[in-house]
Amino acid sequence: MGKDTTLISFVFPVYNEEENLPELIKQITAFFNSQKKYAWEAIFVEHGSWDKSFEILRKAGQKDTRIKVLRLSRNFTADGGIAAGMRFAKGDALVIMMADLQEPFDVVPKFVKKWEEGYEIVYGVVKKRTASIVRNIMSKLYYKLINKVTHNMFPENASDFRLIDKKVYQAINTMPEQNKYLRGLVIWTGFNSTGVPFDRKNRFAGESKADLKTVMYVALNGIFSFSYLPLRLVSYVGVLITLASFALGFYYLYLYFAHGREAPGITSVLLIMLFLFGILFSALGIISEYLARIYDDVKLRPNLIVKETVNL
Repeated sequence: MGKDTTLISFVFPVYNEEENLPELIKQITAFFNSQKKYAWEAIFVEHGSWDKSFEILRKAGQKDTRIKVLRLSRNFTADGGIAAGMRFAKGDALVIMMADLQEPFDVVPKFVKKWEEGYEIVYGVVKKRTASIVRNIMSKLYYKLINKVTHNMFPENASDFRLIDKKVYQAINTMPEQNKYLRGLVIWTGFNSTGVPFDRKNRFAGESKADLKTVMYVALNGIFSFSYLPLRLVSYVGVLITLASFALGFYYLYLYFAHGREAPGITSVLLIMLFLFGILFSALGIISEYLARIYDDVKLRPNLIVKETVNL
């Protein structure tokens, strides 16, 4: 590769994808060979797989030096894997893709064209989802919620499949926070962005590793990373309960002095106490979530640990 050759990097987080990797490697090799305008590299970040993913990737890297492999010591989540790939990338631009072959390679030249036009962030917009009806409804509700609490920060139906300029991923590399929500951080950098619509395919093989627990973790991570609204809601609820308590107190005083009726007995008191305790513990849970994030950051532990590399 000459000194003036523009390099574009791919980053693939890989977690137990042995069924998809042979076809993925075949497709990306064919893509590299067909795209002569730029130089290319693919960084596969294997994070904690217990199948043969790393062995497949290592053999591919031995045959083609454009295929590079980064093996982490454990599962640092998909975002952690992508962040690791960003640290080792050398490209003038970087394409983020998943290893399940749901994102078509023929969209990448469209991303590159937008990048050549001056956009530093080019994200894929999903036109047609292949997930279940329940998952699609949850996704729509999530976008509405997170845009409500972040003042429309996130483009609707934008996926993690995207191209970002070197300036963008280098800026993200300087961010030391532990619980990175990359989809948000990319947009937060403020660089020029645009979307390219595409149809998401079905998985080539295997099952999705994003179960309900993982999806909920990612969703809550996005909300807590980019909004203080949960904390403000605690304050709002506290004010409302205080006002309601005053109103209820004045109401019982009115009943006592105007009609000689005493306040209800122990049952009502217990119900009110249970309600208040529920609010209190919910508030403590929200505050604890923010405190845990601060605690993670002040420990200064590394975001990832590299176990082995190939061609890096």
